[in-house]
Amino acid sequence: MTARPEGPLMLRELEAILRDDLNLPTEQLPPDTSLEKAGLDSLAVVELSVLLEERYGITVSDAELNRTATLHHLDVLIQRKRYER
Repeated sequence: MTARPEGPLMLRELEAILRDDLNLPTEQLPPDTSLEKAGLDSLAVVELSVLLEERYGITVSDAELNRTATLHHLDVLIQRKRYER
């Protein structure tokens, strides 16, 4: 079983993915920022789903990502998926 990642570390990794891989501005994005305000459109959601599978070996569907309200909720979802694998 994979160790559960620490919250702040995973949030930093998520911010790096949004900034470096999806080219979204992540400066000053608090965890309660909505995914829409963070710049995740439908194409970015699909790209993020693929990146999460490639990078962490987890499957997060587009529907799961679309139901995720904030960056914090996305962080929690990713951590849960990583822990369950």
